[in-house]
Amino acid sequence: MPLLAQAAGSLSQGASQALGIVMLIGFIFGTICVVGGGFAIRRGDTDAGKLSIIGGLIIAGAPVIVKALFTAFGIGSSTVDVGAFQ
Repeated sequence: MPLLAQAAGSLSQGASQALGIVMLIGFIFGTICVVGGGFAIRRGDTDAGKLSIIGGLIIAGAPVIVKALFTAFGIGSSTVDVGAFQ
């Protein structure tokens, strides 16, 4: 009997789906930051543009970075798997 009426599976499946949505939002936000940094460099504000591009790359690539750290420390079977985007 599930704990929540809305839960379609186990708690780990629900957490995995929720984290997948958060990763998607972070990827979109990181891409917007990179594009905004490009426009800032074009306007002549190179310092803010470079920082925005670096920050956007870190935000967009955070799931892959965390997965690599988990694998490096031997915790490769995490709840959320960063696989091929379909």
